[in-house]
Amino acid sequence: MRAAIHSLLSSWRGLAMTLAGLALLAALPWFTGFGTQRLLVEVFTVFAIAMAWNLLAGFGGMVVVGLHVFVGVGAYALFFLSNTLGWNPWVTLPLAMAVTALFAAVVALPMFRLSGAHFAVGTWVLAELMRILVLNADTLGAGGGMPLSNLGDFTRAERNLGTYWAALAVAALALFWARGLLKSSLGLALASIRDSEDAARASGVPVRRTKLALWLMCAALTGVAGAVAYMNTLQVSPDASFGLGWTAMAIFISVLGGIGRIEGPVIGTAIYFLLRELSADYGVWYFVALGLIAIATMVLSPQGTWGLVLRRWPSLDPLRTRRWMP
Repeated sequence: MRAAIHSLLSSWRGLAMTLAGLALLAALPWFTGFGTQRLLVEVFTVFAIAMAWNLLAGFGGMVVVGLHVFVGVGAYALFFLSNTLGWNPWVTLPLAMAVTALFAAVVALPMFRLSGAHFAVGTWVLAELMRILVLNADTLGAGGGMPLSNLGDFTRAERNLGTYWAALAVAALALFWARGLLKSSLGLALASIRDSEDAARASGVPVRRTKLALWLMCAALTGVAGAVAYMNTLQVSPDASFGLGWTAMAIFISVLGGIGRIEGPVIGTAIYFLLRELSADYGVWYFVALGLIAIATMVLSPQGTWGLVLRRWPSLDPLRTRRWMP
């Protein structure tokens, strides 16, 4: 009884601290300038994309090299629907999310016929095909891209504030959705697939159906993150939105923080942007340093920075996602 009460109090304490942290972040625009707000929008959206990649690779065993295809689809869905229908861009965000999930469902059939390295390369080819299609689509602005015309009705302060809050909501969605997912029966199935796909299949886990559900969810999350990221720039173009750089960032953050742990993207995103802000003046040497850090992490600590933390404190579980045997 005492243990149950202690667990309940800990949960309420954790929830209170989380809500207080979100309230503080929500109020941050009133104490910072436009530059800081735009940087935090990038931080929040990249974190959500990294969380999606980490879940796909770390739990579903799906190494997606072309995750940026969903960034582009989500961004173009927002711009096209908002401009065409004349809708408020923030109201259109859920619709862009749904369009991305629908696109993921359509391409799942050919993609899921592949496995391993073929699947990884296949997702990258899919992203390149979409980039070329959009590049030649006059309706979508072709190579010049599209502006988000409807945001012209708002002042700069309103645009920045609304985009910041949207990005914060996407980051919170990524964190709480990932935690809720791993606490659910679907999360238990994903954990078993992560540990041993053959054993999970032999135990009756519907591996294909579980991976498909994760694929659709992560596509939707990546799509809405991409939509908010390009809402921040007011312009979307094929080369930028369907660029490999988005997936490269997500992979680096996941490797640095820890693949297969939802704490990994949190730590990895913080370290990545800290390194970027401190080393941006060093030009090309900044990218060399990132590569060396990634290699060192994979060699010395394959489980990432969070793996090093768990070596020191094995029972640490801040998000309470670990399942203990009775």
